[in-house]
Amino acid sequence: MFFSLYVVSTPIGNLQDISIRALDVLKNVDIVLCEDTRISARLFQKYDIRTSLMVYNDHNATQIVPKIIDLMLHQNKVFALISDAGTPLISDPGYKLVNACIKNNLSYTVIPGVSAAISALILSGLPSDKFMFAGFVGKNKFTDLVKINATLIFYESPNRILQTLLQMREIFVNRTVAVVKEITKIHETTIRGQFSAVIEYFKANPAKGEFVILLSSPKISEVEQLNELNPLISELVEKISKRDLSNILSKYSGISKNALYNYLMENYND
Repeated sequence: MFFSLYVVSTPIGNLQDISIRALDVLKNVDIVLCEDTRISARLFQKYDIRTSLMVYNDHNATQIVPKIIDLMLHQNKVFALISDAGTPLISDPGYKLVNACIKNNLSYTVIPGVSAAISALILSGLPSDKFMFAGFVGKNKFTDLVKINATLIFYESPNRILQTLLQMREIFVNRTVAVVKEITKIHETTIRGQFSAVIEYFKANPAKGEFVILLSSPKISEVEQLNELNPLISELVEKISKRDLSNILSKYSGISKNALYNYLMENYND
């Protein structure tokens, strides 16, 4: 093995979604760090992985990281880090171990694979050119995200999904929402639409499994866009023709050239 730590992605539902390289690493490291040995045991049993498991999670990370680093430094032990499902370090404490490796000049790498956030983004049908992963976020943090011009991705548990959607509806106005559940499993489902429709679905259907909530970016009105462009317009309107400025601003904002030209003629025609 060439690294002290391998950060290994594991399946998020369907156990066949694991790479050959990931299996090779899990079978050949000295110790595999996992969140819950009972959950990891299912994967290990299916692929006949007999490597020793050690629990590493939110509850013991601070205490156990020094012990892991000591084993790496003084006994040349090689570790793999996995989560219950998906890619470690995404909403889990794996970053603490990676940072400890950096501080101690210990080599590490990632064995890429499935991520629930990215899989849900693909399934949602929402724009994927710009997105932000927010993870598990409480209501008091929603207002900080309102103006972010990107698809927002959240994780949520089944016992909170309906309450969270109700809270989101009050803050994230006029958004398209998609809720994805049971990704890669038999009952994989994407519920997509306005908040009212998605909320009604969860009122009528008991929530089971883990959920990813995705929200479209803010729908800014043309008037709001033009107001945001005013400082730029004021700086350029005397330097280039209104027709050329309309063309430039159209490419920048997505507003039609004619609408921009008419706006310039009405407001900057002194």
